[in-house]
Amino acid sequence: MANVEMWFPVCIYKQEDLLSVEENQIVKDACLELQTTVPAGGEDWVGGTYNTHGTSDLLSDPRFGLLFERTAEHVHKFAEMFGSKGIYKNDYSWINVATTGNYQEFHTHNNNVFSVVYYAAATEGSGNIVFEDPKEPDMCGLKNVPAKTPLSFTRIGYPATEGMLLIFRSYLRHLVEPGTNTEPRISVAMNFN
Repeated sequence: MANVEMWFPVCIYKQEDLLSVEENQIVKDACLELQTTVPAGGEDWVGGTYNTHGTSDLLSDPRFGLLFERTAEHVHKFAEMFGSKGIYKNDYSWINVATTGNYQEFHTHNNNVFSVVYYAAATEGSGNIVFEDPKEPDMCGLKNVPAKTPLSFTRIGYPATEGMLLIFRSYLRHLVEPGTNTEPRISVAMNFN
């Protein structure tokens, strides 16, 4: 009898409601305040999303301390699923604030082990984060696949959900789709090594 074995899986760790409503409000307010006081970063980014990448590192801001502490706990749980007993540290963090039409092109987080996105705010119409199979582009793709299965997906999208944490290996290409939201979609990004 034939047996299909799963090797080299691409894993994305998801945790809902990481912070309480009150704890999340502190993070959300801090992000909105930073948007008015810190110059936009990510000078090579073309999607119009406000961010503090390269202009402000959040690690020394106590308003993000609880978020970083809880995130680190989940990063270590995820690492253990890989068999890793290493201690990973949040090396860098920044915010992203997007409204109507803003997006983030495909990219990776080079020279990191785990990358994280936490949604402090996500209103209706917020752009999805989309992950791509690292084997793409497949030069000889599958033929006649009317319905995708876990073996044939090449991209998967997650709707932005307030309070949701996603952790993934940093080599995984991802983008943020343009949103139709008029209220800010606010995320905090982190890189762990």
